[in-house]
Amino acid sequence: MELCVNSKKEESFENPISVELVKTKSEMFFSNGYLPDWFLIEVLSRLPVKCVFRYKSVSKRWRFLISATSFASLYISRASLLTPWTILANTLCVNMKIGSFLAQSFLPDLVSDNWLHSRFSMVHFPNMVGSSEVGEGCNVVGVSDGLVLYDCGVGEEVSDYHIYNAMTGCCVAIPRTCTRFGDVSTGFITKSEGGSLTSYKVVRLDCQFGESYVLKFEVFSSETGRWRRVVVYMDVAIEVVWLRRPVALNGKLHWIDRRHGILVFNPFDDLNQCCVIGLPGDIDEQCIDARNNGRSVLFDVHQGRLRYVEASVVSVYPFGFSGISVWVLDEYDSSSWTLQHKVKIKDISFDDILISKALNGIIPTPIAFHPLDANIFYLGFGDTIVSYNMKTLKLDALVDPADIRGIFQRNGRGSLRKTPCWSSAFLFTLPPWPISLPIKKRNSR
Repeated sequence: MELCVNSKKEESFENPISVELVKTKSEMFFSNGYLPDWFLIEVLSRLPVKCVFRYKSVSKRWRFLISATSFASLYISRASLLTPWTILANTLCVNMKIGSFLAQSFLPDLVSDNWLHSRFSMVHFPNMVGSSEVGEGCNVVGVSDGLVLYDCGVGEEVSDYHIYNAMTGCCVAIPRTCTRFGDVSTGFITKSEGGSLTSYKVVRLDCQFGESYVLKFEVFSSETGRWRRVVVYMDVAIEVVWLRRPVALNGKLHWIDRRHGILVFNPFDDLNQCCVIGLPGDIDEQCIDARNNGRSVLFDVHQGRLRYVEASVVSVYPFGFSGISVWVLDEYDSSSWTLQHKVKIKDISFDDILISKALNGIIPTPIAFHPLDANIFYLGFGDTIVSYNMKTLKLDALVDPADIRGIFQRNGRGSLRKTPCWSSAFLFTLPPWPISLPIKKRNSR
């Protein structure tokens, strides 16, 4: 192989003092049109991920370079922070005529890099899931590393889990569990390295009616390919707010308990233990009681820290809530929280679209934090979605319900629409490099 570099530089000697420095122009020539590996890697690592995967089909050599773990690590290190993301509602609808699953998705379209533009979109899911029939609904129960975990159980007590990669279209089925629980809260947590999924856990928690000193878990491990039952005996009675999904942080899952705080469970160890992190002392406890069941609170991770948001259900006529508060956990191993933001409803400004909803007593449901801006988070407000800015104290409508209905009607799917369950919605962010699923695919039917 021969590499020739031809450097050109423009010079002027008429006036040495006034000489302008001109950037050197270099031209590379590769003999016989052969591109060395280092050059291909440099070029490919700067292209959009969809283009990179498309180029796998060029040749075996290109496929080998792109599939290497070292290339994935390089691509991730150079990736932009502005990755596509969306708010994913939890309801999937089966339509065998169209041949795909549809998930209601809000805010930036997953296929677009224009993350500042607000709009409604639909995310397509695989058209094969077990015994699903026309009109049957499935639930998105977890997201992690760009992977979606959804349940297509045939009944309330039986779960049938599948993991879907929204970037590659790969879908795998998890062995069905034999344990029957009543109300189930499902957690999904992954560990990845260099673009490859090293392990993951799916955790089912039996949410018993009322308080209990005995917690029943069922944990599926990708390493063993099996479910195992875990029973934890607590010193205090626990009653989980089952309507709100568990939160993953530091390899652990976290649930809200109605009286004691945050229930913490580590599915990666065999200690069969749980601990409790106390909640802020000045929260509105009515938000997580049995009647409201956490509908007006958000407990989630943002920029590596746990945050707790509530829209107080103490009504102030004619509104259904009295204000919004945000707390941040100071240290993970402590129960010390800092009140980051607190505003009364009289100081909040409403978008014109939202005034009638607010006056009708609707209570907003916090959904997710903006992945990049710590001052913004999103809420479900009736049949639309809004953003709240802690600096401007304003609620803005981002999606007009009429636009949502119009999109479904234009696509011939008006009959499939279900009102999103905001309390079970997810912030769904695509990773810079798709996580590979090292599991055998389920055969399509």
